[in-house]
Amino acid sequence: MSEFASKVALVTAAGAGIGRAIAEEFAKAGGRVIVSDFDLAQARAVAEGIGDRAHAIKIDVRDGEDIRRGVEASVEFGGGIDVLFNVAGVNVVRNVEEMTEEEWYKVMDTNLTSIYRICKLVVPLMRKRGGGAIVNVSSAAGVMAENRCGAYSASKAGVNLLTRNMAMDFARDNIRVNAVCPGSTRTPRIEKYWKNSPTGKSEVAELSPMRRSAEPEEIARPAVFLASSGASYMTGAIVVVDGGLTAGIHVATFERM
Repeated sequence: MSEFASKVALVTAAGAGIGRAIAEEFAKAGGRVIVSDFDLAQARAVAEGIGDRAHAIKIDVRDGEDIRRGVEASVEFGGGIDVLFNVAGVNVVRNVEEMTEEEWYKVMDTNLTSIYRICKLVVPLMRKRGGGAIVNVSSAAGVMAENRCGAYSASKAGVNLLTRNMAMDFARDNIRVNAVCPGSTRTPRIEKYWKNSPTGKSEVAELSPMRRSAEPEEIARPAVFLASSGASYMTGAIVVVDGGLTAGIHVATFERM
């Protein structure tokens, strides 16, 4: 992946979890990375760990003006943006009867509308550089619904279709748009859910054939691959990385036959 030596990537929600792993993986492959997060202190810590190939900025993806300033700072650091990783996401565990409108829009703004806002600014920059790659971090929950996560599942399903739509719209500009859909992944946000599990482990992971959660790096590697020339003929792809969770159902009866 020496091709990344001349590439600049902007990563949202890169202060921890999957975003952090993507930033580190991209830098390891030789690229320069803008580590953005709503928590600037976390972003700086990640950038310092990477070294002089990284630059930290604050971006709250729910704030259009913050996004504009962050994109401008990214261009100032790298001269442009070749790769965009849209990672930011949030969940509010409620069914639609329980959920307030404020909670609904918080999930939608963070997970889906933020991609529209940032891509609206980044796509023209990529076009000027002759093309680029956008990788959206969606979720297995956007492929297969999860109980009491209506807003989250709806937002991630929206990410998947927005990904395909943008892939169609910008292919002639040499801008590829793909998505990766993680299953249960060991991130600070997901680990909080495990406290409510009887076993202290991910109950989602227990439903998958591999019976374990992914480490953030196991999601970062496919995401960075989608930005590479190895994926040069891939656009509009929804790549599920979930330990087999969405592969099908396990029927215990068939094991006894």
